Amino acid sequence: MHNRPTGMDKAKLVGEIIQLQQQLSKAMGQYAPEAWMDLSLTIAQLKSLLFIDFEGSTNFRKLATALGVTPPNVTGIVDRLVEQGLVSRTENPENRRMSILKTTDNGKVLLAKLRERNKPHVQYLGSIELGRAFCFGSRSCRTR
Repeated sequence: MHNRPTGMDKAKLVGEIIQLQQQLSKAMGQYAPEAWMDLSLTIAQLKSLLFIDFEGSTNFRKLATALGVTPPNVTGIVDRLVEQGLVSRTENPENRRMSILKTTDNGKVLLAKLRERNKPHVQYLGSIELGRAFCFGSRSCRTR
């Protein structure tokens, strides 16, 4: 029979998980600034680019909903992505008032490079035994 953690136990456990994730990420070099310093995108632009690429194509309303803002708020974000050649904006033939947003080839290349940078981290995580991954850095885990 398993004992269910109390609210205090859950908060402590969540805090420990966050701390361990930060230690693991740091150990794997995820926070190495050189990997991201050459990226000329804001966080909102990167989120938008990722969403547009994931969707295949989308419109301002769907993008705004995904970002948790109103459609006028994404106009500037999309304008800059278009200026950088990462996203295309075309008129919707079914509704002229609605633009269709798609990732350009340049945008796909940039995202592929970002994913490639992350590949060693994912491979590293895949090589860790599940029990060891949960015990990384924890004093409460014991080897058998």
